[in-house]
Amino acid sequence: MNQFANPSAAFAAAVRRRLDRVCRAVGFAGGLALLAAMMVIVASVSGGMVKAPILGDTEIVDLLIAVTVFCYLPYCHLQGGNVVVDFFARPLPQAARDWLDAAMNLAFAVVAAFLAWRLAAGGISAYERDQRGMFLQLPDWPVYVIGVAACVLWIAVILFTAYESALRARGKLPPLEAQLTSAV
Repeated sequence: MNQFANPSAAFAAAVRRRLDRVCRAVGFAGGLALLAAMMVIVASVSGGMVKAPILGDTEIVDLLIAVTVFCYLPYCHLQGGNVVVDFFARPLPQAARDWLDAAMNLAFAVVAAFLAWRLAAGGISAYERDQRGMFLQLPDWPVYVIGVAACVLWIAVILFTAYESALRARGKLPPLEAQLTSAV
């Protein structure tokens, strides 16, 4: 199917390319946070061997891993990397499965929005109470800000994949597997 003969497909392809670039950049930032966490662990363990571990290493690693997880969520969802249990849907026709995917993505967007809301509330509370780590006294609220921003991107990705599933169900997009392999 020629995507440029179908304006919906052309729009979806353009949005997917833009989202992919943003999600890759955010995922790369998450990768840097993971790398930093690994370096802190290695430095602390190495330092512990000579009786000089890093004070507050677990605080640093906790914060960096939280950043890592939230930064990976949008890219994972855009690439279809979430676990899908399709035992009951497998016998259904492809169009029905696509409509089911669209509906489940919308339900998932509600869950992600709830998570973003609670993260925002937690971040505001951490800021107002000046919540900090025990040893290094690092403030907790910046991690919440990163988490909320990543969740907002994740919600956009979820809603976009719901839109794509609806287009696929209407026959305006090729199957997801063909779409993901052509995007790489």
